[in-house]
Amino acid sequence: MTPRAALIIARRAIRANLLPGLLLQAVMGGFLSLYLLHDGTRQFLVRVAEVKYETGYWFAFVSYLISAALLPEILRVVFFQGGKATRSNLWNFLTAAPFWGLMGMLVDLFYRGQALWFGVGHDGLTILIKVLVDQFLFSPFLSSPLAVGYFSWRDLHFSVPAARSIFRPGFYFDRIFPVQVAGWCIWIPGVCLVYFMPSELQIPVATLLQSFWVLVFLLVNRPRLTR
Repeated sequence: MTPRAALIIARRAIRANLLPGLLLQAVMGGFLSLYLLHDGTRQFLVRVAEVKYETGYWFAFVSYLISAALLPEILRVVFFQGGKATRSNLWNFLTAAPFWGLMGMLVDLFYRGQALWFGVGHDGLTILIKVLVDQFLFSPFLSSPLAVGYFSWRDLHFSVPAARSIFRPGFYFDRIFPVQVAGWCIWIPGVCLVYFMPSELQIPVATLLQSFWVLVFLLVNRPRLTR
């Protein structure tokens, strides 16, 4: 695929995700209001932060496994399969779970790195720098290629010879770039909230956003995901 064709697909991705992106901003606004104004919400999040601190990277592993591997299969069964689970659901979960769990740990490590590099301040400049590094370095050059590459390989039943198609010239613009553009619609406003939160709450908040991200692609962009 040429860069021009990839840009056309990217524009479609932006249009398709504009409404979900606006909805996410509304949800984030409500969540932030509860965090700032509601004592019960703050106390609950303090306890979540304590659990995150006590369990370390395992918290990220389990939370991403649930939000990105288990939740999608439950939704497929409930909304698209009439409540009847199949072997393919088990296969999807078993092959997605370790990947998303490890990605959760990678994201947790990245957030810790951001805190070391740029500090834990919540001022506008610090948040802006972290968002730019997150969305224009980490995401397009590491997390998105890993995710798209892995699931493309899974679609090929983990065939080693077939894996050559993943590393062919143009794969980035053909498969990764459109997904990345769609991700920007959700994650750019999302990570602004993530980096506003205290360090121990960043992964829990990112997990909530990950769940929303999965819901968007299942319910709005399902044909693109399953192509």
